[in-house]
Amino acid sequence: MILYVQINKGTIATIDYKLKKRIKESGGSVLSMANDKIVLES
Repeated sequence: MILYVQINKGTIATIDYKLKKRIKESGGSVLSMANDKIVLES
């Protein structure tokens, strides 16, 4: 999944903290849930 983000600069939906950190470090964006709202973290 991280390789896909690095190649295509995609967006991944997850609530896993470690995975979110790795995706952001590789240049991707993350969709997650916070306070019953969908949040886009780039």
